[in-house]
Amino acid sequence: MDSLRNELAHAEITISEKMNIYRILMEQSRSELQYDQATAENRKLIALAKSQNDDLALTKAYVYQGVIYNNQHDYKNDRVYLDSARVFALKSKSEIANAYTDYLEAIMLNSYQDYEAAIKSFQRTLSIVEDTNEEFLKAKIYYNLYSIYTNWNDMENSFLYANEAVKSAHKSGDKSLLSNAYSALAVAYTYRYDAHHNKDDLEKIFDICRQAIDLNKQYKGQVSTRTYAIAKLNIASYYFKYYPEKLDLIKAQIHEALEAGQLTQRNQAIIASCYGMLSEIAQREQNETQAESYLHTAYSILLTENPIYLHTMIRICDALATWYDKHDQHEKSFEFQKLTTDYTRQLFNEEQAATAKRLEAQYQFDKKEQELLVLKERAENHRKQQLLSIGLGIVGLFGSFFMFRSYHFRLRYSLEREKQLATEKSEAELQVKLEKEEQSRLKAEQKILTLQQEKLQNEVMANQLHLQHKNEVFQQLKEKIDKDNVMNIQQILRNENLLDNDFEKAKFQIQELHPNFFKTLTEKAQQKLTPLDLKYCAYFYLGMDTKQIANLLNVEPKSVRMTKYRLKQKFGLDTETDLMEYLRPDILNQ
Repeated sequence: MDSLRNELAHAEITISEKMNIYRILMEQSRSELQYDQATAENRKLIALAKSQNDDLALTKAYVYQGVIYNNQHDYKNDRVYLDSARVFALKSKSEIANAYTDYLEAIMLNSYQDYEAAIKSFQRTLSIVEDTNEEFLKAKIYYNLYSIYTNWNDMENSFLYANEAVKSAHKSGDKSLLSNAYSALAVAYTYRYDAHHNKDDLEKIFDICRQAIDLNKQYKGQVSTRTYAIAKLNIASYYFKYYPEKLDLIKAQIHEALEAGQLTQRNQAIIASCYGMLSEIAQREQNETQAESYLHTAYSILLTENPIYLHTMIRICDALATWYDKHDQHEKSFEFQKLTTDYTRQLFNEEQAATAKRLEAQYQFDKKEQELLVLKERAENHRKQQLLSIGLGIVGLFGSFFMFRSYHFRLRYSLEREKQLATEKSEAELQVKLEKEEQSRLKAEQKILTLQQEKLQNEVMANQLHLQHKNEVFQQLKEKIDKDNVMNIQQILRNENLLDNDFEKAKFQIQELHPNFFKTLTEKAQQKLTPLDLKYCAYFYLGMDTKQIANLLNVEPKSVRMTKYRLKQKFGLDTETDLMEYLRPDILNQ
């Protein structure tokens, strides 16, 4: 970055080159999560574009700033900069400017998790810039499309767009962007190798990772340190996954990632992940003391971050709980297991708040877009009315000079008057349309609130089962520790971890894939279902057998079988119908 700033001091540098340097500096700061610095660099770009009255450059700069705010989940300010970008795009009369505003719109839709709408906006942008030299924008679009299809586990499209991102990033000259594109392509090759086990794909993974790493050596200062640290951590992870015996090589890659991660701020999650991997390696080498030390180091580093990156913190606390349980230090194991639960609950609450924030932002976005469409219709009608008024004025002027032809001109005036009345009628119909749209907006807003409330109720019901069971397990652990009876605690924790995994998968299905699961149960039942009935239904949905449910609820297996028989009666099922099969959402919703 210092070398780029030195270039700005050269007198012979052109305005276009200076703008490109500001963009690269802004992009590097943004990728380092240094958003204040990124904004400062972008303001210089905005000022330079204004001094040159360059509306296209201003449009791009406002789009960059909108992306910076969107990365911080500041959905109010990213909308402000989208509106500003549209103003200057209109002034520029440039299709490229419109492509940039469509790109920011797609970024916003992607952050709202409206992926289908985001893909349409990205594709619309591509259709404009596909035959241009806007390689930076094309690489960004391809990278985002890769990300969406990767989340959907669409291996074919994931590989396609990662490959296109590498091509465009290479042409753009942005080395950080190219390094990220290489990392994306390496991930795409892992999908291909895991699916087909082709040795060529495995070699490609490491070849592409090395290309991403070598960019930092070839172009000093042009690849962000965070991007380089992630590339190093990625190749270490791939060696650990595919060549676990190469421990010395893996450790060397991890230590280089650590050194890079410590050069800038806000890399605690990367550094903690490095120590987590070192702990796993130490355990393989049977160096348990070193393994514990690495995990505590990772834990301490994560505590320095504000806010704490909860996903990594949960993994580290869980690893510490497992390590202490393995070494029969059950009080410490219990302490970190409790921390794992607390951080999991905190993550759940934060995700709920983020979901509500996204829904509100998306509603405001859709509302603003609808208002823009209405304003465009009004402007078009107003333009037509003005043209009509001018025409009527001309007709009147000619009529005053040619009174002797009054009949002829009266006839023409009558025709023009009819057109004016038709326009006024159109305006009245538009007003009625606006009123109907306002009513639809109010209904949509009420529907959103209702859906949010139903989703929260369902999620609370699902998590209540989980938390209740966790409390019972903790109580068992406490009683066993008090009685100095530790023989079965390790088995309890192992079973609990297995149950956690099953429960998380089931909870995702109930909450996300089948959000009306509990509501549908209540509607299908011919008799009223109690909270205990709903709990039994959830356990049957999880696929638990009679013995597992009896152990969880501290009841006799006979009581579970009786409850199962009673539930079949409440749903009006005959003796031949299997209750667990009936509780499948695809059958339940029929």
